[in-house]
Amino acid sequence: MTTVHKTFPPLLLAKYPHMFKGDIRIWEKFLKKFPKLYNFVQYDIKVGSGTKPIEGQTDAYRKMQEILSKYRIDAVGTRDDQTDIIEVKPQASTIAIGQTLAYVRLYVRDYEPTQSVIPTIITDYEVPDMRYLTRVLSVQYYVV
Repeated sequence: MTTVHKTFPPLLLAKYPHMFKGDIRIWEKFLKKFPKLYNFVQYDIKVGSGTKPIEGQTDAYRKMQEILSKYRIDAVGTRDDQTDIIEVKPQASTIAIGQTLAYVRLYVRDYEPTQSVIPTIITDYEVPDMRYLTRVLSVQYYVV
């Protein structure tokens, strides 16, 4: 895929594409705690095949369907040596693990990055067993 996404410095922004209020609160705490972790960040990155276009629809409708039916990664953070696929979620549970693992596979397939791609969860509350599960499944896990 040759899609070009806008990149942002890892700074607080007035608006974050696709993030809800609770996600933004967590994301901003993370950025304040780790201000130099990423070289740059991209938001609302679409991956996956999406649904097939519905016949008879306008080009505008088909384009909207293509965009809205894909999976959406909250953020992609790029460091010198790796790319983090980031799911920001209040009280993240095992669902977030599944999301990040799937998003990594789709991101690798769709964008063919040249550096390692790491699933990452950022949350505000440590749900029981999440630290163990993320460790054994090689998912980065931050509680802020």
